[in-house]
Amino acid sequence: MRERGVTLVELMVAMAIGLIVVAGLSLMFANSSRSGRELEGTSRQIENGRYAAELLAQEIAAAGFYGDVPQQGAVYTEPGACSTDVALLGWDQASKKRPVALEGKSASELGTLACVTQPLPGSAGLVLRRADTVPTAQADIDDSKGIGYVQTSQCNADPANIEYLFGSQKSGFTLRNLNCTGPGQVRRYLSRIYYVAACNECAGTAADTVPTLKRAELQGADVVVTPLATGIERMAVEYGFDTDYDGTPDTYRTGPNATPGTEDGKWSNVVTARIYVLARAAEVTAGYVDSKTYVLGLSGTLGPFNDAYKRKVFVTTAKIQNVAGPRER
Repeated sequence: MRERGVTLVELMVAMAIGLIVVAGLSLMFANSSRSGRELEGTSRQIENGRYAAELLAQEIAAAGFYGDVPQQGAVYTEPGACSTDVALLGWDQASKKRPVALEGKSASELGTLACVTQPLPGSAGLVLRRADTVPTAQADIDDSKGIGYVQTSQCNADPANIEYLFGSQKSGFTLRNLNCTGPGQVRRYLSRIYYVAACNECAGTAADTVPTLKRAELQGADVVVTPLATGIERMAVEYGFDTDYDGTPDTYRTGPNATPGTEDGKWSNVVTARIYVLARAAEVTAGYVDSKTYVLGLSGTLGPFNDAYKRKVFVTTAKIQNVAGPRER
């Protein structure tokens, strides 16, 4: 029996067909990988945008919480956003002073704050102040750290003219609990600046140009900056001013009225805030040109950017419960 192999022509045809099949599979794999990366990037962009908007809404809702500190007769102050000295944080028991819950910062104002690193030009910022929702045991206060705390009394035998005590030394907190057998609740004071930075890592050889939502938080004698969400390219805020003290906003503005004496010129009358967050993809998309215009409410529009980054605007409105609630009737 004669055995026959393949001819050179047949072998070359088979190899050509094989190469075509391999090329097709490679192209399919490349397209699949590109689509996967694109889907992952879009998902990350949406996730970061939603997270940023929801985080800001939650923080705004909690602003102005000062535990049991009475609100009647309160006088609101606007201490320096970067202040670290306990004496300069806006508290004074004798005159019933306490810091305003929310204070907006324009892009130009952010640029003057020493504790804010690399703010992105054109993006607004927020200063939010409150007390910690979890009380601190007086014995756990470290006098050396200079952290501000506020204490209220639940004891009827405490002096009626002392509504609260504010300081950083445990020996200064003399108010008592409900049974008058121990110290009253002590809560840490929190002051946080939320803003968009031009970079995620801003120093050294690892410096980048990724726009990032950051928080500059008062921590004793320092203000510590923490990245929160990358790809956040712009933040804009509209403030709802309650001018008739019924707990609902009567007018929305991008900042307080500059006319002296107006009710919509006081940060203490802000009861809601509408936040616009513009999220940008982390990587460019080949062949894509961003020709869209993005609406940021009263702050106007942005774009078209005419680059290869995909973008999306997230909008949410938050009520400042601790300011609006007591006003409702």
